[in-house]
Amino acid sequence: MDETKRISWGVLGSAWINNAAIPGILGADNAKLLAVSSRRLNVAEADRRRWGAERAYDSYDALLADRDIDAVYIPLPNHLHAEWIVKALQAGKHVLCEKPLVLSLTEIDAISEAAKRAGRLVMEAFMYRFSPRWTRAIELIRSGAIGEPRLVRVTLGFKQFYDSYNIRFDPAAGGGALWDMGCYAVNMSRLLFGDEPRRAFATSWSRPAERVDTTTSGTLDFAGGRTSIFSVSFDFINPLAQVEVVGVDGWISLQGTGMRGEPFTRIVRHRFGDEVFLDGVEPTIESFPATDTYAAEFRELGRAVIDGDQPLYGLADARANAQALLALVKAAATGTVVEVG
Repeated sequence: MDETKRISWGVLGSAWINNAAIPGILGADNAKLLAVSSRRLNVAEADRRRWGAERAYDSYDALLADRDIDAVYIPLPNHLHAEWIVKALQAGKHVLCEKPLVLSLTEIDAISEAAKRAGRLVMEAFMYRFSPRWTRAIELIRSGAIGEPRLVRVTLGFKQFYDSYNIRFDPAAGGGALWDMGCYAVNMSRLLFGDEPRRAFATSWSRPAERVDTTTSGTLDFAGGRTSIFSVSFDFINPLAQVEVVGVDGWISLQGTGMRGEPFTRIVRHRFGDEVFLDGVEPTIESFPATDTYAAEFRELGRAVIDGDQPLYGLADARANAQALLALVKAAATGTVVEVG
């Protein structure tokens, strides 16, 4: 990679997630924050001053028309992702878009076609994949450290209550726990198994007066005796968060999300023996310092752009994630087992 080249980024919208994502742009050594935007100029100007951007725009279209911008970050509501990804591609920009990338396969197909015509890259923003803990977990699993992985358990809690409008609770905007956090459970399961699920089943619950699922639990069948069990919730507190991988010869536990500002992350693992603490045998613990995974994902897309390469996770991965997630949505709605794909 040309270490002197930097990708000029623009940001579409002034979203809450920008508080974590924009420092990622600023922290990536191959990135430069060139412009921010909002449909309210005063907000865009305030963001420009806050983050040190050179330019502020009062519309997304105006930002996309800026020929100096190489790539855009899209933190817009879920139901607006596909529309603005396609517009950004048509404007000649590479795109990093927040998860879930799409709400339908029709949308991902339209994005893929637009990306092909434009010759530009699109990556879904699952920043956790770039943390040292996760890359180490994948390394351990692929090397056979716990034998063949058979069971993945993912639980994510993000307690959400609100006084006025909250987009996570708007069904028209792609709200609900399954879309908001279930996309992580699907992505984590696929990454840990290194494979795609065949079948899906899920059950959902909604708090009184809510129009979206606030807790959803389910399973993904990866065939060959491999299963992912997950639960995601707006009703539970964050200490629920944990990912476990059980293999035929051991297990790995990743406690905490690694996304919520923890000062460090850990992998706890055990190999051989039917009981973890039998005969005083303790698990092995590996600790990792806090890492800016947002900077890592901006750096990865920037690397691919500079090198004329594909990102580590591209549109094929995003489509596979959408297929599994949509199967879970259908399963939760129908109470049936649904084939994925």
